[in-house]
Amino acid sequence: MSWSWIWLFLSYTILELLISGIFHLVSKKLGAQENRVRSVIKGMLERLFLIIGLLSGFPQVIIAFAAIKIGTRFQKDSKVSNDYFLIGNFVSLLGALLFVLYTIHYLGF
Repeated sequence: MSWSWIWLFLSYTILELLISGIFHLVSKKLGAQENRVRSVIKGMLERLFLIIGLLSGFPQVIIAFAAIKIGTRFQKDSKVSNDYFLIGNFVSLLGALLFVLYTIHYLGF
């Protein structure tokens, strides 16, 4: 493992810790009662999707991100289905991005 990968992992971990701390303070101030663990995992997945996509040279991930976020707002009556929709779409898109990167980098396509 090269130093650049180690640095990338450490900087991402620091970013997540900072963001988690900020969101914790804001949610305490606003009195938010949402499931904290679920929110943290969704946020990490969203940021990971955006970071991998942007670092890979696919700025279109921002459009996909916005479309998925808007799509979760259409169905207000079921929180579970919104979370399922959001997480499922990000995992699918992240898997596709990682497959494309693997194919380009290791298989030379």
